[in-house]
Amino acid sequence: MTERPLGALYLVATPRPDQPEPDFLARVQAALDGGVDTLQLRCKAADPRYGEAGPYIALGEKVRALAHARNVPFFINDRVDVAVAAGADGVHLGQGDLPVRWARQLAPQLRIGRSTHRPHDADAALREAPAYFATGPVHPTPTKPGRAAAGLEYVRHVARLNPPLPWYAIGGIERDTIEAVLEAGATRVAVVRAILDAPDPARAAAALRAKLPRAAAAGIATLHVNGEPHPHTPGLTLHALLRELNVPRDRVAIAVGDHFHPGGQAPDHPLHPGDHVEIVRVIGGG
Repeated sequence: MTERPLGALYLVATPRPDQPEPDFLARVQAALDGGVDTLQLRCKAADPRYGEAGPYIALGEKVRALAHARNVPFFINDRVDVAVAAGADGVHLGQGDLPVRWARQLAPQLRIGRSTHRPHDADAALREAPAYFATGPVHPTPTKPGRAAAGLEYVRHVARLNPPLPWYAIGGIERDTIEAVLEAGATRVAVVRAILDAPDPARAAAALRAKLPRAAAAGIATLHVNGEPHPHTPGLTLHALLRELNVPRDRVAIAVGDHFHPGGQAPDHPLHPGDHVEIVRVIGGG
């Protein structure tokens, strides 16, 4: 299955209390039209309309259709079961949610996003090798009441790590605060209110997208996996790519350019933009 590339402008879409569903879906569609290129649906457990799995799945299917029509990856917040049932690309897990390794065991087909709030969390995320991780909240935000702001220094800390996987700054980021976040080293941002609560979500998304680095927003840095474009991040290695794809390396043969590696023997060498990687599953029999 071809993976939809992670973008630079990530919207965490949360239905507002008493917001009619058609209005919510229309605002999400407008945000996608304006330039949102990664999308998450977050329904709170206390929401009387979507707190239970059935309504959450039904809404997820509608939001997924909007995202996939534009080749935008779609994630469900917290709920591995809902992500699988709704046909999502992945699930986003907070620090208090299901551990990454358990989520992978339950649903190996899902890509996993991870929230981080402090250097220790970022170090753990690098070991877990999710598809991406979020850094924040940069500023206090009513979206996460009681959560202390991690501040711009945490963004600078993560930027200095030069992670070999995508990461997003999140928390109180809007048109007036995004410049400082980018100066701190972020190249991707995740937002909630700045787009979803804007009078014109499409215009708000376009304004934020215009401020993001051109290479990150356009997904210029790519390699090819089995003939399909795949985003390349600084420091990406072959083993990190396999972890991102949830592919066990002992069960595949791999070719990188002209170099072929039999099952389980591929070294963990760096990958570069423009590389061509072919991954073939090895099936044993008796």
